Amino acid sequence: MMFNESPRRKQINELVAWGHWFALANILIALVISSVYLLSSPISGTPISITYMLLTWLGHISFITFFGFVLLLLPFCYKIKQPRILKAIGSIIAAVGLALLGFDALLYNKTGFHISFSSAALLKSETQGQMGAFNWLQWFYLILLVVVWLMFQLILANAIHKRIKRFMNVRISIYVTSAFVFCFVASHAIHVWADAKLYSPVLQQDNMLPLSHPATAKTLMSRIGVIDLQDYKQRQNLQFNDKDFTFDYPPKSIYCSVDATQKILFVSLREATINSVPLGLKDNGFHFVSNTLKENYLNSVIYGLPEVLLPNVNSSQPVALALSKAFNLDVSMYDYLTSNQDDASTKPFYSSNWGEFSQKLNSQSSGLFLATVSNDELESINLEALAANTKILFVVKPEGSHYFKLFSNLELKSEMSTTEDIAPTILNELDCNAAPNNYSIGQALQTPTRTWAVSTQGRHLVVIHDGLITEVSKDGSFEIRDYMTNEKVLTEIDTNLLSRSIKHITEFSIR
Repeated sequence: MMFNESPRRKQINELVAWGHWFALANILIALVISSVYLLSSPISGTPISITYMLLTWLGHISFITFFGFVLLLLPFCYKIKQPRILKAIGSIIAAVGLALLGFDALLYNKTGFHISFSSAALLKSETQGQMGAFNWLQWFYLILLVVVWLMFQLILANAIHKRIKRFMNVRISIYVTSAFVFCFVASHAIHVWADAKLYSPVLQQDNMLPLSHPATAKTLMSRIGVIDLQDYKQRQNLQFNDKDFTFDYPPKSIYCSVDATQKILFVSLREATINSVPLGLKDNGFHFVSNTLKENYLNSVIYGLPEVLLPNVNSSQPVALALSKAFNLDVSMYDYLTSNQDDASTKPFYSSNWGEFSQKLNSQSSGLFLATVSNDELESINLEALAANTKILFVVKPEGSHYFKLFSNLELKSEMSTTEDIAPTILNELDCNAAPNNYSIGQALQTPTRTWAVSTQGRHLVVIHDGLITEVSKDGSFEIRDYMTNEKVLTEIDTNLLSRSIKHITEFSIR
């Protein structure tokens, strides 16, 4: 007896086959879009890390794309009888999914973190300025792009459906599925090995792809007694991945002029407190100064870079000094802690004699003056008198305070700052319109663009945001303190802000 396949069953088979081919086409598109993640991540050039990168890229992206098809589209293949409706639904799902992937890839390229509920506040902070600057024409182009992208998916869905009988005779599903499954399993196996060996070229890729949760040795292998968790943690804490590198400074060419008629003084009292601040200087709030910066403090100020990057700068003058020299603005620097500056790029500007420095400060009508002083040296200059014709940035720890403050007679719009913000603030006041991120990791305090700041303290990363200081060590341990009281705060670390901060520093040195 022969049984003929019912028309409905035949239709379901064709729709399911269409869904599989449509998913495959979108996997290929997703792989192209997700290549942005690979280009945005600095990857160590070892054979194992490159192999892992390619395997996890192919396996993970194909997995999440196909999983989206199974979860969101496959049920409709069995329920909906009208192919037109199914193709429309599939096109909308694919267009939205790939658009989110594209947006996440661009977000990762810019900030170092992915779209998530926990990153919503930070994402809003990062994008509200850019979105607010959109005009009607840009909004029109954005809407048009969405429409075109949806139309492309409809055309793709239609083209596959028209040729589905021909595609059903092509037997490649077993090979494609096997290849993607192999990539997925192999990438997790390599990660387990890397996690057990603490092989950083692989482990540093953990946050590269969205929705990625690679298998780890400590959770998998410890269950079967292959790895000792106590030994693992001990080796993890002793690991220190610090490699010598150099980068060109500035990463991009700077083109701007400076006003050589200005007179600006930056002065810092590092080793003492002060009872009262000179009249005419406004309290601009918390100012972070690394307590490990000693002889290199003024270099960190004038470069606008944290101490972890200073030793790696490929010999070049700081932008603020080079521009001042080019436009004949006299520069004088004084550091009371040392008179022997080894940095050839700033050494010509240093004065070893306080009397000579203060005489120029009091007599010249223009110039850029930068100094760290002792209490006695500070008392020998009259900041109140200087404030009448000099733009002043004064960093000091008031008596009874747990932290440094920035006092100034400039119109500053931020109540939180770091050492790295001084150079962009000075150049902004000298009418240089170059973007600060082209020569510094700080921001101009007259026109701040971020509500958070990042710096370093020794080899520790320091993130400042919302009244808190998060200090992260190389082994991943961290401490969160209230910067007003310096007391520890028991709260969870903001991993998205941490990723954004790391991205902000690393992208400066790899451009």
